[in-house]
Amino acid sequence: MNIQEIFRSRKNDVVRLWTEAVYSTYPFETTGFLRTKRDPFGNPVAHMTKEAAGTLYDAVAGEEVEIDTVKAALERFVKLRAVQTFTPSQGLGVFYLMKPLLREHILPTLAAQGELDAYLTAESRLDSLALLAFDIYTAARETLAESRIKEIRNQHAQLARWAQRLEEGPSDAR
Repeated sequence: MNIQEIFRSRKNDVVRLWTEAVYSTYPFETTGFLRTKRDPFGNPVAHMTKEAAGTLYDAVAGEEVEIDTVKAALERFVKLRAVQTFTPSQGLGVFYLMKPLLREHILPTLAAQGELDAYLTAESRLDSLALLAFDIYTAARETLAESRIKEIRNQHAQLARWAQRLEEGPSDAR
């Protein structure tokens, strides 16, 4: 069995387990909903997680996946994690939850075939994708912060106008 066949044969298991690991980062009361609700519009978190899992695995495995496809899937997933109540390490640490799964499901077979370099290359791809996710996460958090600042400025300006009207008094009194 060649390297690509090994990765392909274990894709469903690794993707399913990684998705479950990502779900476990959410509060307990949310995980049941994530696992059972299948509608992508009613459960966008599960949909984006599954999409990212498959795309991430293919990229790690060395499948010929368009970089734009990988980046788009990662962007949707990472932006979602960026606006949730996770710390940065919690938001992005999920990428490293795939390493133990790869070590359990892929490494033994590749090591037995003397293909340790292929495994290490796959882990390096995962590290590179995690760095790409970090860039996406940082940009998303900056955008979120800028929109919050703009909202606060608008509220402040509105309060200043309201206070000015109060100081001027009723316009009928003049």
